[in-house]
Amino acid sequence: MSDMTLERPSIAESLISARLLMMQSKRLLLAGVERRVGMPGREHLNSDVDRLRAETENAQENYCSSLLRWGSPERPEYWSAAYGRLVNTADRLSGKLRRAAVDLPPAERYSVAAEVEMLETLLENWRESLRGAISSVA
Repeated sequence: MSDMTLERPSIAESLISARLLMMQSKRLLLAGVERRVGMPGREHLNSDVDRLRAETENAQENYCSSLLRWGSPERPEYWSAAYGRLVNTADRLSGKLRRAAVDLPPAERYSVAAEVEMLETLLENWRESLRGAISSVA
């Protein structure tokens, strides 16, 4: 026997790994069904594609939530998930502000429009940063 002992992964690491595997499995299943939908006589698979897309998005969300809750900021994928969450939150906020601006008086509408424009500029910068982070990890 060697003196080398294997360290068991923590529960958090195991959970994050399990969620990552689920997400990857859903992506592989989705890719396979999408490939088959393009074949003649396979149009009936469209409902499967829609279902698998929803399941894949849910698996992605579960993985990112687990990574942000229990993961270490020292891991590069942590920051990709954090930036991704930031971008999604800002995108939803931008849409809510745009919809709410319609009901505002003209002066406030202009102010909100300027804020939305500034938020969307930040959002585009964050997206570029996220793309750069993903490219450097890949």
